[in-house]
Amino acid sequence: MIADRPGYDALAEKYAETFPEPFQTAIERRAVDAFADLVQASGLEPGVVDVGCGTGGVAAHLARRGLSVHGVDPSTGMLAVARREHPELTVTEGDARLTGVDLSKVGGVIARHSLIHVPPDEVRAVLVDWSARLPTGAVVLVSAQAADEPGVHEFDHAVTRAWRWHPDALGAAVVAAGFDELWRTVSRADADHRFPDVHLVARCR
Repeated sequence: MIADRPGYDALAEKYAETFPEPFQTAIERRAVDAFADLVQASGLEPGVVDVGCGTGGVAAHLARRGLSVHGVDPSTGMLAVARREHPELTVTEGDARLTGVDLSKVGGVIARHSLIHVPPDEVRAVLVDWSARLPTGAVVLVSAQAADEPGVHEFDHAVTRAWRWHPDALGAAVVAAGFDELWRTVSRADADHRFPDVHLVARCR
């Protein structure tokens, strides 16, 4: 973590106040709902792991869709807000490696703007590990701030160190890890988004 950036623990309450709703745009909500539909149609256990669940808004949305959701986040401050605002959820402290989480009985993994804080080579290793531990047919959704330039690029995130992925680079990493890409959306920067956004959904081979 870069020393002059506060981290999510310090900003948890401010984050919850600034983003009271889990989605800023209709396309974000629809991407998550389409992911939920795929998990429910997969024939697998309707369990989902929300990686970087933060204050729990997306996890709560998925739970209302009938999924059993386990939220994981490294920030104790964000988890405290999640437990207060969504006491019905199961949330635990942890990072993207999902150490101690049994993925063999999980129908899906969602990581919305959380893998951006993991160094790119570690993201690739994490995806390989997920693929090895998930059942065939499990669905993943990964979203990130995107780049128009090829590759992966570090950027000045306000909270902690972060990277933007060109959608093709993200897709290549997901496919190389053992998933088949199903679809992606890319939305442009606007008044509320400094950069384009990519949502990418794939199925475990």
